[in-house]
Amino acid sequence: MVSELANSAGGVFTVLFTIVLAVGMVRILSLAAGGRIDNGTVLQMVLYNALTNLPPLLTLSLFIAVLMTMMRWWQDNEMVVWFSSGGRSLFSWVPPVLRFALPFVVAVGVLSIVISPWARSQTEITRNEFAQRDEVNRLAPGRFIETMGGKRVFFIESQGESPNEVGRIFMAERTSKGESTVTAERGTVEINSEGDRYIVLHNGRRHETALDTPVTRVVEFDEYAVRLDIKVDKRLESGKVSAQPMTVLFAGMTPDQQAQIFWRFSWPAAAFLLALFAIPLSASNPRAGRSLNIIIAALVFILYLNAISVVQTWIEQGKFGYMTGLFLLHGFVAMLCALFFIRRVYMMRWLPVWCSPWYWRRRLISSKEN
Repeated sequence: MVSELANSAGGVFTVLFTIVLAVGMVRILSLAAGGRIDNGTVLQMVLYNALTNLPPLLTLSLFIAVLMTMMRWWQDNEMVVWFSSGGRSLFSWVPPVLRFALPFVVAVGVLSIVISPWARSQTEITRNEFAQRDEVNRLAPGRFIETMGGKRVFFIESQGESPNEVGRIFMAERTSKGESTVTAERGTVEINSEGDRYIVLHNGRRHETALDTPVTRVVEFDEYAVRLDIKVDKRLESGKVSAQPMTVLFAGMTPDQQAQIFWRFSWPAAAFLLALFAIPLSASNPRAGRSLNIIIAALVFILYLNAISVVQTWIEQGKFGYMTGLFLLHGFVAMLCALFFIRRVYMMRWLPVWCSPWYWRRRLISSKEN
């Protein structure tokens, strides 16, 4: 059974991970093409993105693997043999499922609590490093790039021989006094004694147009220096709560940090409970098919995921702490799972028999016959 569960989980995870990896790679490549991240860090960013998505992917893979494996057993009538061998019940499936699920739960916990926050922090640090480079190094040749909130636009035709040199550069700038455009054959990045960065344009022409007059002034220059508005800050760190380690979260304990603690602990709890929940959800009549079970299982996962997000939002708003949120949400899901087990094991109805329309139909037919 464990080998069958492992094969199912491996297949499901491969499909889901491939989809997420492809979507993430397309998004990151679009950012690199737009000059928002460094082209040399694309693979690094794809890896970080994959690590942050692993906890929900492993949780969903575990849930689907247990559900589909046990549904196959029901459809092939193998559960009848299981129940008839020594008085076994649906509860007897709990130990083997847990033996298979516990390594997943541990992996999800490590990823959610340790590795995913580290990957998010590395993503933010990489973006901050690129954002704090000078504007020329951020430009991709052949594209228009906006800086200074759209007030300055650069266009570089080609990259120079050295990293600090560009060829055939165009710059348009808008200020409170007017507009100006600058063209130059080449440009270099230089740093003065105070650490300020400048781009020095060589052999170019500047066109200036004031707002109050249509007259354009043309100035030719051999060298023209433009101060860059970005300085390099060596103290790069991520300020996002989602990227902070657990020690920082427990030290601060603000509502946002408590919400993040709840989010990280929720994934291993969800992986554990969903693996158990899949056992009663898989029970079905071989003649009735399994469409209804799949729909119910999908609704359970979607509602569970949305409930985690809703409770996280409530914690951010300061309505209660993370411990209360963990106990209320996952405690409710555990009770619901136990209720499904009891119903499946003891064949109990969700509603009394007199609530069924078939009951009243039989009563009506029997009364007419009498």
